[in-house]
Amino acid sequence: MTRFEIIQWFAEQAIGAPIIIEKRDEWGMNIAYSKPHLCVPTNLDYELDELDIMFRDNFISRCPLAADFADVTLTILHEVGHHFHREEYIFMNLKKYEAAKGLDHFNLECEMVATNWAIDWLQDPEHRKIAKQFEHDYFSHA
Repeated sequence: MTRFEIIQWFAEQAIGAPIIIEKRDEWGMNIAYSKPHLCVPTNLDYELDELDIMFRDNFISRCPLAADFADVTLTILHEVGHHFHREEYIFMNLKKYEAAKGLDHFNLECEMVATNWAIDWLQDPEHRKIAKQFEHDYFSHA
């Protein structure tokens, strides 16, 4: 399996349905389709930037058990959360979204509910086992 296939497997476990992987410049969830389309960076070995570090810090401040998981795991779960909270993104103020920088970005409702979904998913011990299996497989193929 490739790392993209391992990502797809994990996202499908989290969503509970098949997904389509779109290789892009950065992580995201393409909500233009009814079926989930997870956008994954073509370069999976990218260097974390300041926003990535802020994302992790924000996630862990809201869910301390997330500290036991890799950035890639938290990112995928957050993006999957967008699939389940499409309306918050669709109906948000685009100017407000584009103006939100740094920590303000993570306080937008559409970002909060996506992370909340990921946090709720991680509360289940069986889900945490799936996440750890994903990390084992993912990092074994690095």
